[in-house]
Amino acid sequence: MSKDLVIGKHDDNLSDIAKLMREYDIGFIPISKENRIIGVITDRDIVINSLSNKETNCGIESYMTRNLISLDINETIETAINIMGEQKVKRLLIKDNGYLAGIVSISDIINTDIDAQLIINNLKKMWEITLNSDRMTPKVNEFKL
Repeated sequence: MSKDLVIGKHDDNLSDIAKLMREYDIGFIPISKENRIIGVITDRDIVINSLSNKETNCGIESYMTRNLISLDINETIETAINIMGEQKVKRLLIKDNGYLAGIVSISDIINTDIDAQLIINNLKKMWEITLNSDRMTPKVNEFKL
């Protein structure tokens, strides 16, 4: 679990958050307002959501995830990986007596002695494609290398 956290502020803009991510080499930042975590934003949120809308200097509140998925500090690693699989997330906020204590990532879990098959099963759930794929999909052998 990471305990040295970088926390963004609700009035930061996407550029501010992207600079923090670059400076600290991270891809996930909890967002606070009045000493309360109100959301999280990922590098993927910035790239996929804001750039596709051609917005880079807008506020982060429209792009952050407000559905906070957290786990009590006393829960097991197995519980953490199962929640990650069910919720399709790669990071969980860890709380201790109602306060943010850290962040556990899939990388943290992979580096433990947890059962490898449990990790694999939940990774499959995380990366399972659930979006509608109405767009044209290239056929095999359609493009030359």
